[in-house]
Amino acid sequence: MTPLQVAATVSAVDVLAIGAHPDDVELAMAGTLLKLAAQGYRIGIADASRAELATRGTPERRAMEAAEAALRLDAAFRVNLGWPDGHFPLDDAPRRALTRIIRQARPTLVFTHHPREEHPDHQRLAQLAAEAVHHARLSNYDAESGLERWRAQALIRFLPPLDPGVAPTFLVDISAYFEAKYEVIGAYASQLHQPRSGEPPTYLSAPDFLRQRRAADIYRGSLIGTSAAEGFVTASPLPVADPVQLFRGIA
Repeated sequence: MTPLQVAATVSAVDVLAIGAHPDDVELAMAGTLLKLAAQGYRIGIADASRAELATRGTPERRAMEAAEAALRLDAAFRVNLGWPDGHFPLDDAPRRALTRIIRQARPTLVFTHHPREEHPDHQRLAQLAAEAVHHARLSNYDAESGLERWRAQALIRFLPPLDPGVAPTFLVDISAYFEAKYEVIGAYASQLHQPRSGEPPTYLSAPDFLRQRRAADIYRGSLIGTSAAEGFVTASPLPVADPVQLFRGIA
């Protein structure tokens, strides 16, 4: 299978991850997605834009890299909404598009950006995704689409990488998928450090970028007694049916 053969049709999944640009989902939670896929859960990815304003690479190359990363994640589908990079509109059109994807994918969990992330596109997508998760439940919203309403069980935020003031609600042990995570991220060669590249440097292309990301995963793992972990934030407290079993499992 070549990268261009990744499914671009939305289908039912357990987990839907929505990122502003191709590579955002992988940087935030590739380890968790690998773990979930290995456990038999179906995952889908939606990218809001083609990243046409990116300093390095081209939208065409980024699309190829995104498809390759989706293959490495064993994603059921990956779609791109084609929103204008750097100009996400806070209106009904993008909200409706996300609502339709949620209703088609029927996920149990939706993952997306945290509103306190630095990038304006990430901030706007955080708001639009929250609205779409809510509106997907309303039978009279976008009824003309013919899609049945859908209630996702939770909207979960990526942990902002540059805001230490945001504490994770929970951490996922990715120790067994740590190296594989960075193999997935490595699909985005156009964005990462290349010593011979003549393109302008960026935050992602810095020689220490991946080392710092690895260190962050290792630090989060140390908080729960594992080798590596990824962190997430929920908007509301998590219900625990049996605290004894919960902590026994952690032990």
